[in-house]
Amino acid sequence: MRRPTALFLAASFLDSAFGHGADGRPLFMPFGLIGGQYAIPDMATAQRLRRGVARLLPFALLPMLCLLALFLPPVRNAYALPLLGAMAASFALFSITFFLWVRHATRGLHRVDRTRQGIPALLDPDEALARRLLDRVRPPRTRSVEETLGALAGFACQMLLRHRAEQEGTAAPLIEVATHDGRLRYFGDALNGLLAEYPGSLWAGVGDGKPQLLLGPLFREMTDACVGDDPDYAQMIALLQRHWSATALILRGQGVVIDRWPDLFARALQLAAQDSDDSSLKPALLFMRAAIAMSKMDPAEILVPDQPAGDPLRRSRPTSRTTP
Repeated sequence: MRRPTALFLAASFLDSAFGHGADGRPLFMPFGLIGGQYAIPDMATAQRLRRGVARLLPFALLPMLCLLALFLPPVRNAYALPLLGAMAASFALFSITFFLWVRHATRGLHRVDRTRQGIPALLDPDEALARRLLDRVRPPRTRSVEETLGALAGFACQMLLRHRAEQEGTAAPLIEVATHDGRLRYFGDALNGLLAEYPGSLWAGVGDGKPQLLLGPLFREMTDACVGDDPDYAQMIALLQRHWSATALILRGQGVVIDRWPDLFARALQLAAQDSDDSSLKPALLFMRAAIAMSKMDPAEILVPDQPAGDPLRRSRPTSRTTP
């Protein structure tokens, strides 16, 4: 669903106070390039700062409304001087209020050394594409944003391992397990690393620094579900079959290498959390539950269009096969 224009403009105004440094760290830049830049340590802090800027948005609009009123001849002829005075007063009020709020909001935040930081990127290079992915999975198109993004991210982790193995001419580091009804599921340390253990894992992107131990129950639950007849697991498979092909076509059409796909889905979840002002861990856990579940899937069960040789969507031989 496309967001209303007013909401889009408001979001753009909010985004102008945030950016990324040359090292990729998120920054809070309340006064743009000419003022202080502060490192944002976690998602909860980012959401707190965004809420603060959003609350001050009406003060920023007052001078603009006065200026727009001056373009109306009847209003300008009758109230030119009062409007000019109101515009100056409202601008001063916004400036003072914003300055005082920034001083309070940035207490305890690390101020970045601009001489070492270099010019920050005002726009997140991945935000536009992540936003497009997010808009595609909002209800009613899917039953859950978190579950859909997680399913896509988990399956993308397995596809990434297969792609890397094909590029190196080796077997994918996956353990193939045959279920009692002949279906195949995939496991392995490398897959768990991409999900939760490596520094750039999905959990590192969405877990807000929380320990990996929180995912233990999810790994056990989804491991049992993927080899059984769990109806919730079957619904996740149907969800992935419905959305994977179209999503993969979009990412390939944008020239996005598969190495970046998992991170883009995690970035889309972060945007969803920002939009809903949800600073709890629930969205991340729902995301990871679906990611763990669909990372085990046999690619042959996911309907994808025919791909040229060497495409990351093709299957590669596993390292071993066991029977439960």
